[in-house]
Amino acid sequence: MKLRRQLARLTLTPIAFLTFVGFFLLQQFAAAQSLKEIRIGSSDITVSNLCTFYARDRKFFEAEGIDVKIIIVKTEAALAALTLGDLDYSTLSTSSIEATLKGMPLRLIAITNRQPLLGLLVRKGINTVSDLKGKKLSISSFGGAIYGAAVYLLKMHGLRPKEDVIILAGGSNAARATALRQGAVDAALLSSPDDIRSAGEGFRILLDVGSEYRLPWGGVSTTVTKIRGNPPEVEKVLRAVLRATRAITEPRNKDDVTNWIGKFFKLDRAMSDEFYRRLGPSLNPGGIVERDKIKLVIDNAVERGLTDKPLDPDAVVDFSIMKQLRF
Repeated sequence: MKLRRQLARLTLTPIAFLTFVGFFLLQQFAAAQSLKEIRIGSSDITVSNLCTFYARDRKFFEAEGIDVKIIIVKTEAALAALTLGDLDYSTLSTSSIEATLKGMPLRLIAITNRQPLLGLLVRKGINTVSDLKGKKLSISSFGGAIYGAAVYLLKMHGLRPKEDVIILAGGSNAARATALRQGAVDAALLSSPDDIRSAGEGFRILLDVGSEYRLPWGGVSTTVTKIRGNPPEVEKVLRAVLRATRAITEPRNKDDVTNWIGKFFKLDRAMSDEFYRRLGPSLNPGGIVERDKIKLVIDNAVERGLTDKPLDPDAVVDFSIMKQLRF
């Protein structure tokens, strides 16, 4: 449309016309070719990587000269691919820290979520967390943020994980919701907005887990090699994600964010509004958290037996580029 208006104002000879069009198309092709492809791995489409998807859809990556490809892959595969260089970055945070504790050369370089936005969905008859004794609880996998949240939550309410409660690795949010719907489990930890959607199907959100389990959740991680070898690229990726995080938390953007949430997660307006209400306070527009928060993740991993060699928080995160970021 813009090209047609430009041509309408000009009187051109056939040769000049072809020259003009060729130049215009060449510019568009050059612009497209100048974008560098970056591969970001994630284990699911959820609130923990929402900021990265919003950055993609609102062209914050493109503004940094990046053509981002977000690839959904299982956590273990994503971590391995990241280490091998098949992925450039991941949206994994807790899992990245745990992988580093096991010897993988990874670092968490930004944190987008201060705490999990995670609901404990239960069937009828379960009125307290203690009522889960002898019941089946579905989580994503045996490792990472959701498993850590389950262990912490059960202990906080006087239950012994695995002994008092049968914990099952149920895979994705959708798979866990299906297991709950079919009666295969009695409760499930579901990240938002799937917890809101399942509550609309007659189940109850017994607890917003983030109100008790205040550990970092979503973020950006990459390899030590990437941080040392290509700081400008790392800076561009971080700037795009943090611009998105800040845009989401900006009240003036509420309508845009709510509309995007509805389309992206296929929610009706009421669910989108509820998700937005809970989302803002859970996000971390600064991208950095205190060392003691990282230490909690490490201590949790040690307690669960994932490692017997606890590392200093500075050995699993690298906020150096994040601290120098300019918008």
